[in-house]
Amino acid sequence: MTGRYIQKILVCCAVLLLACCVPAAAGIPGDTDGDTVVSEKELATAILDHLTAGRLSADELSLAAHNSLHLPYGQLVVAVAGDRYLIPATSYIDQKGVPADSLIYEGLVTKLRPKEGGPKEYLGWLAERWESSDDAMTWTFYLVRNAAWHDGTPFTSADVRFTYEYFRDHGNPDAPGAGAYLVNSVIFKNVASVECPDDYTVVFHMKSCAPLFPETLATGPGIAVFPAHIWRDIDLPSTYIDTAHIGTGPFAYGSTIPGTLSKVTAYEGYHGEKPYVREVVTKNYEDEDAQILALRRGDVDFISGEFGLSPRKAEALKDAPGIGICRIPSGGQAFEVAFTSDVYPATIPEFRRALSHAVNRERVCWLVGEGARPTETVFLLPALAGDQVNPATNGLFSYDIAEAKRQLARAGFNLTEENGRPVLLGPDGKPVEITIPLAGKASTNAVDQKIVAVLKEDWEGKLGIRIVETPQVDDSVYLDWIAKTAVHFDGMPGRWHEDIDRLDNFQRSPLGENYYHFDNETFNGLITELKSTADPDKREEIGFELQEILAEEVPCIPVFSQDAFMAYRSDRFVGWDAALLGGGGNIRLFSEIRPASAEVGLRA
Repeated sequence: MTGRYIQKILVCCAVLLLACCVPAAAGIPGDTDGDTVVSEKELATAILDHLTAGRLSADELSLAAHNSLHLPYGQLVVAVAGDRYLIPATSYIDQKGVPADSLIYEGLVTKLRPKEGGPKEYLGWLAERWESSDDAMTWTFYLVRNAAWHDGTPFTSADVRFTYEYFRDHGNPDAPGAGAYLVNSVIFKNVASVECPDDYTVVFHMKSCAPLFPETLATGPGIAVFPAHIWRDIDLPSTYIDTAHIGTGPFAYGSTIPGTLSKVTAYEGYHGEKPYVREVVTKNYEDEDAQILALRRGDVDFISGEFGLSPRKAEALKDAPGIGICRIPSGGQAFEVAFTSDVYPATIPEFRRALSHAVNRERVCWLVGEGARPTETVFLLPALAGDQVNPATNGLFSYDIAEAKRQLARAGFNLTEENGRPVLLGPDGKPVEITIPLAGKASTNAVDQKIVAVLKEDWEGKLGIRIVETPQVDDSVYLDWIAKTAVHFDGMPGRWHEDIDRLDNFQRSPLGENYYHFDNETFNGLITELKSTADPDKREEIGFELQEILAEEVPCIPVFSQDAFMAYRSDRFVGWDAALLGGGGNIRLFSEIRPASAEVGLRA
């Protein structure tokens, strides 16, 4: 046997040895076709393999059987920052409706994430289907027939009517008894009455046209249905200590260690698709770094937060073994340069239009980093608003300093030079100076400072506008300042850019001025018309016209939206990306993901 031949044999052996040592890609034991479901045939094969070849351990075979029979298995641990994400000591009923992270309580419907350019989609929770009258003055919900509260009491339409009446009766801040007021009662403000023709039908009669009533129930932040048999005798919900937390969701309340963790367990009598996970534990960590360390160590399986992980932290985790990252388009915040339209020089529409061409979005996104995507619309985000975005208004705020100079000149501004530096003189002949307060929601990850740095390059360095930055201040001072300064930044959650009804942010109503002090008579009238219009085609027509006015008047300059990044243990559970990208809240997420490692079944 030659030396070369022996060398080949040794190389082949080494390759085989390495192949055996490389961890297999995450997958459910017994699932041979990769569809994340163990069929009866696959389970039979897994049992035979276990008995004859020992390829599956007893624990892995148990997991395969749980999957095949759709029985909950194992424990999933979720990391949060802040004890407000834990199950409250009082009750969810006083926590602004139903928190996004509740697995215990359900509303009638929830909202899914639309496909970019596509229509809205909803998912029924306690309602199987729903319909409205042509004028959207009456909404009828047909309820699921097999739901029960976690104490075994049947769920009926009476619980839905009770929830409305309870929030109505506790919706007056001047009501007798301190602590009686429920903030989220505003969700039902347009409901005149509720009737129940039978145990599984609920009819809402509205005070005025309500074409988006399901959306109102599902978002902002939505509202749950609560059990009449528990709450009807409780007059002060904010002081009532709820030790049971009885809901209808896929998970029932287990226990809480105040400030530390909460536990819920799969509810055997759940009316919908039962979860594949037996137990969900939510643990409170000091900050994002502590959460990431826990994820790396394997102490937790998912990091949950309002806007997800910061992009830089997500990037650092991208190649970590056993960890996956889901990127949700525009799922974080949307940032904008906002004008206070009654403060000079923002009082001049031509000035606002000129500056709309002096925001270098690409450079801002480069500074912010991964996940920042330039906003080419006037307000609504295509990834969230779907087909409600008017494509004719996209890309109108192109970065073009020459055009900005031309428009400033037409508006009576004069660009001069002083000591070799550009200086912009206003129509009054005085140098233009703008104070920009730094704080508020736009200060997330120092975004406001990055936007200022880019604006200074162009507004100061090329247009001659002097920018004065304020020091970082607390929110109360910030809110006072932005009403007095011509320009400020905003960083709203992306969900505030998802529907044409959100354009009422720019309406000056009889109740008072808006955030931008913007006042356009045509715009105001169209918003009022929109709120009383049920026909979808007419609503789209109005929505497109509203966006055209915003493109012309420029009360704000959209800059970029931030993708959200979620991190999870890909070696322990599968199905994360599809559930996260589909939306529908944590009830849907934690009901759809599936254990892929017997390790999660060995936890206490």
